[in-house]
Amino acid sequence: MVSIELWSFAVFLASVFAGLLTGITLTPKYKGTIRAAVWAVGAALGYGLAFVSYSINLYNDVVGILGLSALMCIIAQFLYKDSWSTKLAIALMACLIANVSTFMLCGTTDTVLGARFGLIKESPYETANLIFFIAIKLVVYVALSVLYVRCLRKTFHRTIEAVGGKMLVFIPALVISVVGFYIINLVSNSVGIYPDSLWFFPLYLTVCVIFVVEFWMIFYSIDQSAKTMKTTAELNIATNIQKSMLPCIFPAFPERKEFDVFATMDPAKEVGGDFYDFFMVDDSHLAIVVADVSGKGVPAALFMVIGKTLIKDHTQPGRNLGEVFTEVNNLLCESNSEGLFITAFEGVLDLVTGEFCFVNAGHEIPFLCKKGKTFEPHKIKAGFVLAGMEGIRYQCGSMQMEVGDRIFQYTDGVTEATNKNNELYGMGRLTKILAENSELEPTELLPVIKADIDRFVGAAPQFDDITMLCLDYKARMEG
Repeated sequence: MVSIELWSFAVFLASVFAGLLTGITLTPKYKGTIRAAVWAVGAALGYGLAFVSYSINLYNDVVGILGLSALMCIIAQFLYKDSWSTKLAIALMACLIANVSTFMLCGTTDTVLGARFGLIKESPYETANLIFFIAIKLVVYVALSVLYVRCLRKTFHRTIEAVGGKMLVFIPALVISVVGFYIINLVSNSVGIYPDSLWFFPLYLTVCVIFVVEFWMIFYSIDQSAKTMKTTAELNIATNIQKSMLPCIFPAFPERKEFDVFATMDPAKEVGGDFYDFFMVDDSHLAIVVADVSGKGVPAALFMVIGKTLIKDHTQPGRNLGEVFTEVNNLLCESNSEGLFITAFEGVLDLVTGEFCFVNAGHEIPFLCKKGKTFEPHKIKAGFVLAGMEGIRYQCGSMQMEVGDRIFQYTDGVTEATNKNNELYGMGRLTKILAENSELEPTELLPVIKADIDRFVGAAPQFDDITMLCLDYKARMEG
C-alpha cells in the first residue's frame, strides 16, 4: 500500500507542476487565497483519483496522464480571466511539458542513479526508490519552473497578445499531443520498454524532439497568424482612409441643379491605386479627375494620395490645366523613389458657358454622349504619364458641352477586366453597353456597367482596380 501511495503522489506531482506553469502564465480572476483554496481542493481530488486508479491497476496511466490533465484544464477555466481557448491551450501545453520532462529527465535519471545507489532491487516501485524518484521530480520541476519564468513565459504572453487570445485553432494539435503521449506511453509499457530498457531513452528522445518541433511549428504558425492579423487590420485601416479620401456621398452637390456627378472605385486589393475626384474650383467651375497609379496595394495607394492632393491643390480658377499637370508632374518626379507613375485625366466644366477644358496624361479616352444620342468614344490626344519624366509640358484641350450632354471616364481596369479564358472585356463591349444604356442617369449607369463586367469576368479574380465616373450637364448656370 505504501508503494501505491508514493507512486500516486509521484504521478500527481507532474500535474502540480503543470498547474504551476498554468497559474504563472494566465491572468488571475480571483485573489490569491481563493485560487489557492480551489487548487488545494483540485489537488486533493486529483491525488484521490490517482490513488484509486493505481490501486486498481498500478500500470494503467489513463487517469494519471489524461484524467489529471483534464482536471487541471477544468480548474484553469474557472480561476483565470483569459479567453477559454487561451486557458485551455496554456493548460494543455503545461501538461505536455510536465509529461515529457517527467519521462525524459526524471524517469531516466531515476533508472540510472536508483540502480547505482542500490535503491532498485526487484522493482522501481520499491519505497526507497519512489522516495528518490519524488526527490528527483522536485528538483527537475523547480529548475524547469525557473527556466520557464525566465525564458518562456514572456514568449507565451506575446503569443497570446499577438492573436488577441484567440487560440482555438491551436487546441486540436495540443489535444492530440497530450493524448498521443499517453498512447506512446501505453504502447511502450505493453512491449516492455521501461526506463531501465536500452530502447527507453532513444524512444522518448525521439518523442521529445517531435514535440519540440511541434511546439516550434505551433508558435511559428501563431506568429505568422499574428502578423497576418496585424497586416489585415492595417490594410482595413488603409482601406477606410482611402475610401474617406474619395468623394463617396451622393448626390454630391444636392443644392446644384446644373449638373449631376457619380463615381465608383472597386479596388483589386484591400487598397487600390485608382482614384477619382470632383470638386468646385469656384462657384461656376466643376473639376473632375480620374487617375490610375501603376502597381497595386499600399505603395500605389500612398502615391495615389500624393497625386490626388497635388492635382486638387494646383487646380485654381482660371489656371490652364496643362500648366497644372506640368507642375504636378515635376513635383511627383522629385519624390518618386519607387519609380511609380500616374495616368490621369482632369476636366473642368464651365457651368455658365458649357466649355469643358481637359488635360490627359496617358489616360483612357473618355466617352461623350450628346443630348438625345448615345455614348461614343471622344478621341483626344493623350500626353505622357505623370511622374514618368521631369520637364514634360502638357497641353490643355477643350470642347463645347450643351445641356443634356454627358461624359463618362474610367480606368483601364474596365477594358482590361479578364475572364477565365484570358479574354479582355475590351473597348467594344464597353462601347456597346454604354450605347445600350445612354438614357440612364449616372447613378444608374455605373452599376449597370459594373454588373456587365462581373458577368463577363465570372469567377476569374480581379487583377486591376475598376474606377468609373459620369458627369451629366443638366442646366446652364445663370451668369
